[in-house]
Amino acid sequence: MKTINYYWSIFAFVALLFTSCSTEETAVDTSPDAKNSAELTFGATLDNLANRAMNKGHFGQVPTCSDAEPDSAMVTFSYPGSGVDIVVEVGISKDSNGYFTEYSELLKIPVAQGSDFTKVTLKGFKVYDSNNNLIWVAPVAPGDFSGYINKPLPFDIDVYKGTKPYINVEVLCFDRRDVNEYGYPFFDLMPGKIYPLCFFANLCVGQRHFVGDYSVDLYYNDGTGRIQLYTSGDANAMPNTGFANGEYFAKPLCLVVPDKPEGFQDSQDYLFYVITPKDWTGSYGDVDNTPLAEVGLSWDDVNGLLNNDGTSNEYIHVFIGCGDNPGGGDDCDDNGGDADGDGICDNDDDCVNGQGDGCEPGGGDDCLLDSDSDGVANCNDVCPDEAGTVANNGCPETNGGDDNCETAFMYGNDADLEFRDFHTGNGKARWGWIAQGEGTYTIYAGAGNNYNKDMPVGTAVVTSDADNVYVTIDWAAGYEFTELHIDIFASMPSYDDVKAPGQYSYNESNNSGEKTYTYTNPTGNDNFFIVVHAKSCSLAQ
Repeated sequence: MKTINYYWSIFAFVALLFTSCSTEETAVDTSPDAKNSAELTFGATLDNLANRAMNKGHFGQVPTCSDAEPDSAMVTFSYPGSGVDIVVEVGISKDSNGYFTEYSELLKIPVAQGSDFTKVTLKGFKVYDSNNNLIWVAPVAPGDFSGYINKPLPFDIDVYKGTKPYINVEVLCFDRRDVNEYGYPFFDLMPGKIYPLCFFANLCVGQRHFVGDYSVDLYYNDGTGRIQLYTSGDANAMPNTGFANGEYFAKPLCLVVPDKPEGFQDSQDYLFYVITPKDWTGSYGDVDNTPLAEVGLSWDDVNGLLNNDGTSNEYIHVFIGCGDNPGGGDDCDDNGGDADGDGICDNDDDCVNGQGDGCEPGGGDDCLLDSDSDGVANCNDVCPDEAGTVANNGCPETNGGDDNCETAFMYGNDADLEFRDFHTGNGKARWGWIAQGEGTYTIYAGAGNNYNKDMPVGTAVVTSDADNVYVTIDWAAGYEFTELHIDIFASMPSYDDVKAPGQYSYNESNNSGEKTYTYTNPTGNDNFFIVVHAKSCSLAQ
């Protein structure tokens, strides 16, 4: 066995009391400022413990060490009342006695009135060189490398006010090839920005498409070798699946991935994934569980999935066993075609006139559902939350002589955010869209999220300044709006926020017309989100 030298740093965590510290080692600060607080600092010694580590027998090799000098430490901890984990960067210096951390006001821990001490939980300890390269890490349990040391993180420290004992924190050298073994999520150990990467799978059995269950192995090539970021079979590498309202569903599986490594071209593959199909009792049953062929992804691929906001994204749509044409397969040519392009051949499709994957977001035929019992199936119901009539596309007939009126929504921008996109239920999602920021948007009536099926009934021009959002309404020829409902949000709203239009923040029920409306700008810039609903009436007799 080849012996690989590595170093094990022993950091002294300065607080009031630790069982390994004697009373003589505890310094007492009697200044007024120290009476109800303790200052946390760190000292460090560096020992060559390679032989000791190899004798533990946990692994065939140990992490490869860098020769760089430590420059700073990133410490993660919490204490009662902190509310969240606190992350502090502190500098590291060196004298004749070894390494030690520099003073930082950010490491002053309050001790509650009436108490002599507080309990600090140390959760993370990472050391960087002067080029911000991670060189040492305190392993976290559970984690493969936690077996190298006597006391892995996290652990508690009783911190007494006015005293400063040393507490040892054991660290290992960091090797990028073994990123997961340290017990941290990989993105905690790999410097740089991370991005979402999402998957959704259709699985074909015979001529029918089903939402698929699967697992993902995902690898990252940093230029020196592969790092496995996600492992097939782990809970965080499988989609959330279930059964609700008579339908099986699978939510998109969203992972996080790093940017391309330094020196890689945008078109050069640096991520590699393997999809493994899983059985699904009650849905499509047992299938071939052989992993699919490995697929590589470049930065161009990852970036191409990102929406304009730079954080949300489209998913990679994987088709398992669906033949050469995943949009329904070649068999659809002999099985009635696939008129709505939902991947379900028309002869087997209960929702031929719907849209998307069998009308239901994420898959499934919900044309068999009629949530408001008005005789119009959900996927064709313009008003799925209120009982209406077949003649009025599922919307209630009014008693005021305005049977030529329909509900209308402003169509969104490039993100094309539909209410149903973030609806967590099944089959009862309201229709409509959200737009982000300024723009000229078209308003469609009775579209039911299929804006290609209806004529536009007007436009909304949205502009803003630091104080206000301005919405200018214009009707299309032959239409007028008798009601206008507008809601504006500082951040992306939830499905519950886009409630019934009559409950929007701004209701112009008795004063709607072709003019400009002024509302308060919640962001002070053009990063707001806006929903515009109208009651559109045809002027044709």
